[in-house]
Amino acid sequence: MQKLSLSFLKIRFLKTVCASLAIATLTFTGNAFANIYAVANVGYSNVDTDTSSESDVSYSGAIGYQFDQQWYVEGGYISLIDKQDENESLTSHGAYLALLGKAGSPEGELFYKVGVASISVEETLTDASACGTEAATCCVDDTIVAGLVGLGFDYYVSRNSMVRTEYMYLGGQDDFSAHIVNIGFRYNF
Repeated sequence: MQKLSLSFLKIRFLKTVCASLAIATLTFTGNAFANIYAVANVGYSNVDTDTSSESDVSYSGAIGYQFDQQWYVEGGYISLIDKQDENESLTSHGAYLALLGKAGSPEGELFYKVGVASISVEETLTDASACGTEAATCCVDDTIVAGLVGLGFDYYVSRNSMVRTEYMYLGGQDDFSAHIVNIGFRYNF
């Protein structure tokens, strides 16, 4: 019963984040719209679960809103890993919501990020020793809640364009962790 209610809460969290972002985007008009930005990143991630550790190319996209001179709220989607070989398959992706604090300079903005994510982890192992049982195959298909912290720099290219570099760490339930290094493009509307 607890697993069912926890799964229900995770789905409800994801729906709430998506609905909040949609409502916020639709309600911005005039001058408030000038405080919205979009980011697209590509990077490299190392994902650890309780049974394996894999690395792969990752990508993410986000929409953010500057609600104060030094503060942003950002929500997005991140694909951490999608790796398959003959003995293992590991896929991990999900939505996140974060608060960003910044320190500006003429060259760009140094920022830190703190937030929460709902991450889907799908793993299939064909090595029975890794599963801890005598079964030929074991599978994990779970959605976990993870904490998120990050540090990065948005370098000004033009008035509305920035190049983003960042490091993020995700840590959550069931010994899940991920280290991500990104480079991307930020556009201020």
